[in-house]
Amino acid sequence: MDNALDLLIQGDLVLEGGVADDSAVGVKDGVIVGLYAPKENPIAKVTIDASGLLVFPGIVDAHVHSFSIPGVEGFLGSTPAAAAGGVTTFIEMPYDAGTPTTSPEAFRKKIERIQREAMVDVALLATLKKEGSPDVIFPLVKLGACGFKLSLFETDPERFPRIADGILWDILPAIAACRVPVGFHAENDEVILHLIRKYRQDGKVYPRAHGETRPVISETTAVLKLLELARWTGVRLHLYHMSHPRSIHLLRKFREERVDVTAETCPHYLLLAEEEMDRLKALAKINPPLRSREAMEEMWELLRDGYIDMISSDHAPWPIERKQDPDIFANASGAPGIETLLPLIFNAGVVKRGFSPEQLARLLCEQPARRFKLYPRKGHIALGADADFAIIDPYITWTIRGSEMHSSAQWTPYEGFAVQGKVVRTILRGKVIYDGQKITAQPGDGQFIAAMGE
Repeated sequence: MDNALDLLIQGDLVLEGGVADDSAVGVKDGVIVGLYAPKENPIAKVTIDASGLLVFPGIVDAHVHSFSIPGVEGFLGSTPAAAAGGVTTFIEMPYDAGTPTTSPEAFRKKIERIQREAMVDVALLATLKKEGSPDVIFPLVKLGACGFKLSLFETDPERFPRIADGILWDILPAIAACRVPVGFHAENDEVILHLIRKYRQDGKVYPRAHGETRPVISETTAVLKLLELARWTGVRLHLYHMSHPRSIHLLRKFREERVDVTAETCPHYLLLAEEEMDRLKALAKINPPLRSREAMEEMWELLRDGYIDMISSDHAPWPIERKQDPDIFANASGAPGIETLLPLIFNAGVVKRGFSPEQLARLLCEQPARRFKLYPRKGHIALGADADFAIIDPYITWTIRGSEMHSSAQWTPYEGFAVQGKVVRTILRGKVIYDGQKITAQPGDGQFIAAMGE
C-alpha cells in the first residue's frame, strides 16, 4: 500500500476544459497526482464515491473581512463558514479594526494568527496608511502579500482611509514594479458625503436613502480615475465589488488600450435589487449599494460574456445589533456571505441561467487564483495543484437560514431563499474539512498561502 493514493474521489470533475463525467482524481500528500478516465480504479487508502455529484475545485473567495469588528468574527468565525460553503482558500482584507495590515510586523502577526486559528487556507492583502509611504511596499510583497487594497472612500481615517490622488501617483509605480495587483474600493468620497449631509439635514434617513446618496456616478467617476491612473502608471488594477454595468463598460474601453485591469462583482449585485431595501432595510446596506433590477440583469449578461472576472462574497459579518437603527446612515455597511457564495451563484447561474459548471469554476476559482498569484497551486483541478475540492449535489433543494450559518453573524440577507445545489463535502489538501453536516477541521488546519511568482 506504500504506492497507494491517500485519497481517490470519483465523480463528475469540473476541469478547466469542461466537465469530465464519471472520472476520478487522485491525491497523495495533499497534492493532486492523477486524473483518471471512467472505470480506471487505482488503489487508494480512502475512496470517496461522488457519483452523480459535481466535484469543483475548492472555491477561492477573493474578498473577505474577518476582523472589521473587534472580538466578534475572526478566523474562528470566517474559516468554518468558508469550509461549509466549499471555500478552501480566501483572500483576507487588510482593514483590521485597531491594527490594519500596513507594516511587515502586522503582516507577520496575521500569518501567525492564520497558523493558530484558520480552518481553511488564507492569502493576505496589505494596505497602506493615509500618507502612503512606498517604503513598505517591497517588504510586504517579500513576505508574501498577494496584492494591496486601497480606497477612494474614507470609512475610517486609520482603519479604512481614503488615499489622496497625489499619494496614489507616488505609490502606484512602486506597486507596479512589484508586479502584484492593487485593488480599490471605488466610490467618489465627495459626492457621497455631500449627498449624505443634504439628506440628513432634510431628515431623509429611510432605507433607500442609502442608495440615493450613492448614485451610479459615485462609482463610475472613481472607476474612471483609477483606470486612468493604471493607464499611466502600468499598475495591475483590480476593481472590487462592481455594482453597475457602466463601470464594466468603462473597463472594457481601457482593456482595449491594454490596461491590465480586472473586476469582481458580488452575489448581492446579482440577486438583490434596490427595492429590496424596503424589506431588508439595513440588512441590505452595503457599499456600493444595491442597484436597479435592469442593472442587475445586465451584470449577468456581462458575466456570461466574460467581461467580469470573478464573483466574491465581500463577507462582512456585522452583528445584528449594528443593523437595527431606523436611521439608515447610522448602521454598519456590509453583510455575511462566504458560506452562501457558491450555492447562491450555482443556483442562479447554473440552474436558472444555464451557465456551465466550468464557467462557474472560472469565476469562483480559477480567475481569482490567477489574478492574486495563487495559481497554479490554487483554483483548478490539475496535476500538481493542491487537492482542494468542493463537492456539490446539484439536485438537492434547500432553504438558507441565518441561524444555521457558521459565521458569528447568524443572519443573512438571503433568509428564506430556496436554492438548488448544496455543498456536501469540502476537502482541503486532501483532508475532509466539512462532511455535509458538520465542520471536521480544527483551528490550525489552514495555512498561509503566499503569492507565487510570475
